[in-house]
Amino acid sequence: MINIYKFIKNNKFFFKNNLNTNSNNIVLVEYNNIHSSLISYSYLSNVIADEYNANIFSYKYQVKKNIIKKILWQILVFFNLGTVAIYKSFGVRHFVHSNISFKKNIIYKKLSYKILEKIKNKEDILNLKILNIYVGDLIYDSYLMFYKKPTININDNNFINFFLYSLINFFFWYDFFKNKKVVGVITSHSVYTLAIPARIAISKNINTFQCTAEAIYRLSKKRLYGWVEFKNYKRDFSKLSRNIKIKSLFLAKKRLEERFSGVVSADVRGSSKSAYIKNEYKPIIKKNKKIKILIATHCFFDNPHPYGLNFFTDFYDWLLFLGNLSEKKKNYDFYIKLHPDYLKGTKKIIDDFLLKYNKIKLIDSKYSHHQIIKEGIDFALTTWGSIGHEYPYFDILVINASINNPHINYNFNLTPKNLSSYKKILSNLEVHKRKKNVDKKELIEFYAMHYVLKKDWLFTDLKKTASLLGCYNKLFTSNIYKEWLKEINIIRHNEIIDELKIFLKSNKYCNV
Repeated sequence: MINIYKFIKNNKFFFKNNLNTNSNNIVLVEYNNIHSSLISYSYLSNVIADEYNANIFSYKYQVKKNIIKKILWQILVFFNLGTVAIYKSFGVRHFVHSNISFKKNIIYKKLSYKILEKIKNKEDILNLKILNIYVGDLIYDSYLMFYKKPTININDNNFINFFLYSLINFFFWYDFFKNKKVVGVITSHSVYTLAIPARIAISKNINTFQCTAEAIYRLSKKRLYGWVEFKNYKRDFSKLSRNIKIKSLFLAKKRLEERFSGVVSADVRGSSKSAYIKNEYKPIIKKNKKIKILIATHCFFDNPHPYGLNFFTDFYDWLLFLGNLSEKKKNYDFYIKLHPDYLKGTKKIIDDFLLKYNKIKLIDSKYSHHQIIKEGIDFALTTWGSIGHEYPYFDILVINASINNPHINYNFNLTPKNLSSYKKILSNLEVHKRKKNVDKKELIEFYAMHYVLKKDWLFTDLKKTASLLGCYNKLFTSNIYKEWLKEINIIRHNEIIDELKIFLKSNKYCNV
């Protein structure tokens, strides 16, 4: 609590002249408890408010209707308690919740039911646009996360209620933007339904940013998602000076080898275990002449579409395709491995899946990829995972199930053009087994762009800060304020303000 109190006091000192009582312009800032992000919100919201003579409002998006949570929220706002006090400390004047009148609720429900009637399958959900605003992926991924489901059953009552509630909220926010002068929106994610206000803002060409302590992304009609700068990695790397290239490639190789040494790499966000430990267990890969394929799973619930659409509606549909392929291809041996940090509920889904597709063998998550590689895996399959830049280092071809993957700029793994091409490639792996000329220089260049050359804009060294706190996830707790208060002073404060002003006036996608 003492850290929060000191942070609030610090904010009140630095952001004391930020009220524009005569203006109707609004900067909307998402309300959450991601404490490292709250620091970044305080700066970006004030810079936008200053530029557009606006007041700062905070909005809370409720994933599912919950009267108790709504009442608790109103109590926090009224008495200035908890995180509300933090938001007020950097100038938030008003807190917006989807308080929908009885009359409006009837109108929104009628509109929502009309949309529901047109939904015939999962693809209709994923591709959904309302008033020409794309929101299907937001609803799809939010439902999976909220209910911890691997896929969607469109006839399930939970899904129907969730879908309708999401649409009603969409119409509330659409009307909000129609009736208010919003000049900027700041969100924590460009995915999940909490980004609905952001998508509406984008459609109206309003300044919209995904903002964290790591980076700020300018969202637009061409770029709906944060974290997709990988689409220009080769071009951006070519523009660097020779000296920076040499240094970054050296560090990339060093850090990549460190990842493979078995330590928990600081480059792997949120991971508490290494997938490349040195331990070995009893042999797991069969010794025969069949093609050996590893399926590297993703978390079913956690945002299947962070960079855009994939070849399959979700990770479970992808697995079903591979399961059916395992039944048809007698010359393939399929293996499946969970990530060491898999979320609760994942193992049960995989176990049930393997009861039906028993030709696929489960590799315990404790097994090291070193052992799997040593025993003779020929291919690895992922949608957009990090194995795409790990296995190629050991001359194993990785095949992606999405053109929206971080490795799309490079040729050290294989990305088919579409689903048809993907199916054709997987049905003829014998052809690709003979082509293993992985360009390690390209791989190291990717690693340099994806990890080494990423700068910190808020903290001097965010990875070091995470290490001091104990782990990456501690950045999201109020413990972060203790470290922030060690760094911030009037000089650094003014530097951040000036840097953000330049970024706001630029057309840059990312501030780092």
